[in-house]
Amino acid sequence: QLCFIVWGAPSAESYPISYLNGVPEGGWTEEYKTTKMVLSKINAGKFTMGSPEDELGRDDDEVQREVTLTKDFFIGVFATTQKQYDLIMGSNPSNHKGDARPVECVSYKMIRGREEGAGWPESSDVDSDSFLGVLRAKTNQAFDLPTEAQWEYACRAGTTTALNSGKNLSIFDECDEMAEVGRYWYNGGSDKDDDGNYIAHAKVGSYLPNAWGLYDMHGNVNEWCLDWWENWNRDPATDPHGGEEGDKRIVRGGSWGNHASSCRSAFRIFYSPGFASDYHGFRVVLVQSE
Repeated sequence: QLCFIVWGAPSAESYPISYLNGVPEGGWTEEYKTTKMVLSKINAGKFTMGSPEDELGRDDDEVQREVTLTKDFFIGVFATTQKQYDLIMGSNPSNHKGDARPVECVSYKMIRGREEGAGWPESSDVDSDSFLGVLRAKTNQAFDLPTEAQWEYACRAGTTTALNSGKNLSIFDECDEMAEVGRYWYNGGSDKDDDGNYIAHAKVGSYLPNAWGLYDMHGNVNEWCLDWWENWNRDPATDPHGGEEGDKRIVRGGSWGNHASSCRSAFRIFYSPGFASDYHGFRVVLVQSE
């Protein structure tokens, strides 16, 4: 996992793409979280999606199945930040401001659009005035949200445990193992400032990354995925794309407002595509071309 794609912003009209063969010598400095965006290449492969029946905090909809992803893809090393969103859209909808903090109060419809963008999985089109529509126009690249399977595959980074650190939860709610890998309710999420407002999420990259160098896939903000909600069975699946239709879209990863059990790699929840809150953000994906 040593190939990265980066887009940057030399002008308001276009954002050229460049490639890196590894993490820069100085690490992921502030520019990669604000005026540039970095994505890591994830090789196609096979994994077990869902959770074992004895995993602490497990829900019934986490049935395990073998999933094969046939295409390499790039995924955001960090969740999309407020400065990155502002550079694309000219606005920042977030409640808890900070350039290098994840953008939140964004709905699926804001990210992909209300018309063409509502057509997944029948169509991968997005509205031209949505975040992804503007980003696609500026980069000439077909960026999108990850499928639920892509998200969990990237989150796990080869692990089969509740957390991508290779550890399981020791406690359902307040858990030392969760505190290592992301912001949640018991390691800062419940803290308030002098005015009594929640401090909420943390600057991206504040906790340990997974083995593939991805940060904050546990906690901080829930992350929208492409898929309609579905309850799957145990049958193996290749490049699954969720339900054919529905009224709720999948989000993954948990947030600063959750207990540890809701931030596990396998945890699933769904929301209306128009729903937006300060618990919800996203990261982008670019599927490797043929």
